[in-house]
Order: sequence, then C-alpha cells, then structure tokens
Amino acid sequence: MKLPPAWRFVLLFPLCLAAGCGDASDVGQTWPVSGKITVDDEPFTAQSTILVFKPDASKGNSSPFEPTGSVDAEGVYTLKTKSKKGAPPGWYKVVVTAREEAATVHPKSPKHRPTSKSLVHARYGQEKTTPLRVEVVEKPEPGAYDLKLKH
Repeated sequence: MKLPPAWRFVLLFPLCLAAGCGDASDVGQTWPVSGKITVDDEPFTAQSTILVFKPDASKGNSSPFEPTGSVDAEGVYTLKTKSKKGAPPGWYKVVVTAREEAATVHPKSPKHRPTSKSLVHARYGQEKTTPLRVEVVEKPEPGAYDLKLKH
C-alpha cells in the first residue's frame, strides 16, 4: 500500500528542512553509504521508513549535516546529504522511524485525530535512545552499514 502524495510530503518535508535540502556544494567530502535494514533478522521494507544519521559529537563528529535515506522494496537504504549521495565521514547515531501507512481513528473517541502505529520499537526513533551507531569511512567492511533492529 502506498502513501498518498500529500502524506509523503508531510512526512518528508521536516526531514528535508533538517537535512538542509538544496545546494550540496558546501557538504564537502562524502562517502557512499548503503546497507540493509532488518527487524528480528527479516528484511524491513516499510515504505514509510526514514533514516536520519545524526552526527555523534561524543565521538568527534561535529558535522552540521544530517544525512537521510529511505528504504526500498528489499530493505536496502542509501543515504544522501542535502542532494549529494553519501555522508561525510565520522560517527553517527542512527534514527529510524516507520509508521503504518493507514491511520486509524482513536478507539475511545472518533473526535480525536487519526493515529498510526510505529512499525519499529520507539527506542530507534530518538537520538537519545537509539542504540544504533555507525562510522562512515572511505572503505567500509562488507555489511558495515547494515542495521539490525529488534522488536
């Protein structure tokens, strides 16, 4: 099931602002970043999945850029920083969000706004709580950017 175009805009616009969509000339050096996302060892393919790599200052990454990506039908993601492919080198905390595509009316009151359920555990959706850490390097080991989530 696909998200209506209006919902895609609503979900992606804030990320675009945070990542600074637009001219990529000031990003500097980036390295390709692509990997597979699994949840409980199964490929995760929700179309609503969005990844944000947050620079990890505690490990020396002071980049002002937050590379972002989405997932394809095989559970593979590829990052961009602004409009440039890849991510600047350094350590990142990885934030992953994915929501049900169909919102439901609140069960106790139809007057409440429709809500959608998260498809990944909440700990992955915030920079403070995500256990996912990745170092972007020029020549990563195979599978270095794979993300293994648990329910």
